[in-house]
Amino acid sequence: MNSVFSYRDDIEGKIGIGKLPQTLQNKLDIIAKEYSAIIPDKNASTHHVWYDHMPDSIKQKVTELQDDSFWNKLCDGSKKCVKINASEMDELYYSNPKNNLDKINLYGAVSNYDIHRDCFFNFNGIKFYRILIGLTNGNNNIITYFNNFNKGHKLNKGDFIVFDFDNTTHQVIKEKEIETPRMMLKLHYIVCEDCTNSTQYINIIKNVYLQYEYITRYIMQTGTDPKTFYQFFIGLLCQYTYTPYILYVLLLIIMLTVIILKYVFKIKLIYKNVYKIIKYNLLTLTGIYISIVTFYWGRFQLYGIK
Repeated sequence: MNSVFSYRDDIEGKIGIGKLPQTLQNKLDIIAKEYSAIIPDKNASTHHVWYDHMPDSIKQKVTELQDDSFWNKLCDGSKKCVKINASEMDELYYSNPKNNLDKINLYGAVSNYDIHRDCFFNFNGIKFYRILIGLTNGNNNIITYFNNFNKGHKLNKGDFIVFDFDNTTHQVIKEKEIETPRMMLKLHYIVCEDCTNSTQYINIIKNVYLQYEYITRYIMQTGTDPKTFYQFFIGLLCQYTYTPYILYVLLLIIMLTVIILKYVFKIKLIYKNVYKIIKYNLLTLTGIYISIVTFYWGRFQLYGIK
């Protein structure tokens, strides 16, 4: 088999669902055992260890997995293919999603459980793939679901899932209200099929993805399981970004602010007052948001409720 992909779509890209060869699965036991030992709090929603921060003993095994020829199948049979591992994005990931996901605030983790794409760049001639590799068994509950393919998989040890980082719509679905902790390894590859781009150009594109990852990584890490005011500020921002009706709420607030400016403060809706109107709208929105953050942070400080 010259390809790792199971399904293809012109818009959604390619996805692959399968099982690693036994030679690679043997390395997973060592990685899983050592990673489990360094997770500080298994009651937390998530825990991450990125490649650059992995203990040397784990890092060696992960490097062997990264470099294995099995991933040449990402080239999908292309004769002139360039494949580069974006190791700086690779990570060990622990996930233990809480119950009642539809009824609780998820803060920085909200994007995992809503329908989303991980990125949006789509550089011409370049594909960027994220690979999920299961490190634990016992998952009969959590589905990685590809919405527009109508395909999903419950990732267990030795399973892999490959999808297009820019194009594939997906979400994580929890079927039953029971705790289902999982550990996985995430790998990332830039692939240029039938490549006419220089290695230098591909490395520039890689760095664009890395900068995007560093920004989103910081936001999600800071906003997940918030405790400080700043963490609640970031976490609620993530939460509201994925709220379906948030644009309508913002428009309503802006309309009410404009009405108050016109009829209470007698500010005419004319061109020379545009800056003033925008300023008061921004102050209003900021004030409301700070009040909301203060409420959630204060409630956590007083009662431990998130």
